[in-house]
Amino acid sequence: MTEKASKRMTSRDVTVLGAGIVGLSIALRLHLDGFKVTVVEKSEPMQGVSFGNAGYLSEANIFPPASPDMLRQLPKFMLSKDGPLVIKPDYATKMLPWAVKAVSALKPNSYQNILSGLASLTSVAYASFSELLEAANAVHLLTREGGLVAFRTLAGLEAKSRALPTWNSFGLAAERLSADLIRDMEPELSNEIVGGIFFKNSGRCSNPRALGELYARRLIEDGVRFVRDEVRGIEDVGSNVRIHTCTETITAERVVLAMGFQTGALLAKFDVKVPMVSERGYHLMLPRAGVRLQRPVVFGEPHFAATPMDEGLRLAGTAEFARADAPPNMERAHMLARLAKRYLPNLSGIDATPWMGVRPSLPDGLPAIGVMRSSPRVAYAFGHAHNGLTLSAITARCMSALLQGLAAPVDLQPYRLERFLQTDRSTA
Repeated sequence: MTEKASKRMTSRDVTVLGAGIVGLSIALRLHLDGFKVTVVEKSEPMQGVSFGNAGYLSEANIFPPASPDMLRQLPKFMLSKDGPLVIKPDYATKMLPWAVKAVSALKPNSYQNILSGLASLTSVAYASFSELLEAANAVHLLTREGGLVAFRTLAGLEAKSRALPTWNSFGLAAERLSADLIRDMEPELSNEIVGGIFFKNSGRCSNPRALGELYARRLIEDGVRFVRDEVRGIEDVGSNVRIHTCTETITAERVVLAMGFQTGALLAKFDVKVPMVSERGYHLMLPRAGVRLQRPVVFGEPHFAATPMDEGLRLAGTAEFARADAPPNMERAHMLARLAKRYLPNLSGIDATPWMGVRPSLPDGLPAIGVMRSSPRVAYAFGHAHNGLTLSAITARCMSALLQGLAAPVDLQPYRLERFLQTDRSTA
C-alpha cells in the first residue's frame, strides 16, 4: 500500500460483510475506533466455520500448507483411512492450481517470506485481543497456559524438533520436553508418550462461539446495525459502494469483505480470481470426556488438537479438501475420538457431537489483508485457514489502521492479494 493510497482510505462509514470471528473482530475494532459500522451476514453470528474452531491460539502455526515435512508424509497420509489429509476425487482437479502454487511456495525465498509473514502476525496475536475482550466483557474466555505437542514415537518427535530453531529465531518460545515432564503437566496422557514440544506463549479460548457472540452483543447494544441477509453483489460506483442483498441495497463509503471461503465469489465479480480452496475441518465435542486437560494438547501423530472448553473437551483438526457444499463425512469427526484414545486412554466418547466447517485456504498459508487497487473502497480480510481465531484480533487492528490511513502494527505487504496475480492492475 503506497502512502498516497493510504491517505485516501479515511472514510468513516464502513459495512463489514461476514459475522464470523474475523468479521466481528473487525467490526468491533472499527466501532471502538469511531467508525459507523454495519454488519451483513446471512445467518446468526458465529454460525460458520468460526463456530467449530479448535480454540487453540497457537503462535507456532507459521508453516505453509505444503511444508517439506508434510510433503514427505503425503503418501502415508493419502493411503491411511485415518490420516489427517483427505482429497476427494471430484475436487482434485479443481484444487490443482492451488496445489501448484502451494508447492511453488517452497522455493527458499518464498518459504522464508511466508514464515516471516505468519510469525509477524502470530507473535502479536494474543496481545491484540486485550481491548476487544475488555469491550465485550469477554476477558474470562481467553487464558494463556501454553500449548503442548505430544508424540508417541521418537521419529515423530525428532522430525518436529527440527523446527525448533525456526520457531525460536522468530521469538516464538518453543522447548522440547521429556515424557516425564509432559506427563507432570498433563497426567491424563498415556505412558506411551515419548516426549513433546511446549509453546509457553500459546493460549486458549474456552468458548469460541461465545466470544464472537459477546462481540456481536456489544455492537448491537451500541446501536450497530446487523443485516441478516445474503449478499448478491457489490458495486464500487466511485463515490460509494453499493452492497446488493436479497432484499435491499446498502450504501456505504467503504466495505470490508470478511466472509471466509465465500469471499472468493464476491472478488470474482471484480475479475479477481483467488486461488482459494475449501479445506474442510471436523471437530468432536465431548461433554463427558472423562479426562481433564489443563491446556491445548496437539497429538503429533496424526496431527489434531484436544482443547479443554467450557462445554467439555473439543477434538479438532484434519484437512478434507472437498466441495464446500458436499455432504459431510462425520466419520472423520468420530475418528478423532478413536485416535485420541491412544494419547488419552481414559477418554470417553459418551454424548459426543460431531461438526464440520469450511476453512478458506490459500496456497501459501498467509491470510489476505488489504484493499482492492481497482476498487479502493473495497477492502478484504480472509483466507486465515487454521489461524482464523488466532489472527482475528491482529487482523482487526491491521484493517482499522488501513482504513484510517495509519501505519499498521505489521507490514501488510506480504498479505496483499496481488501476490497471486500476474499483474498489479486488479488489487492492492
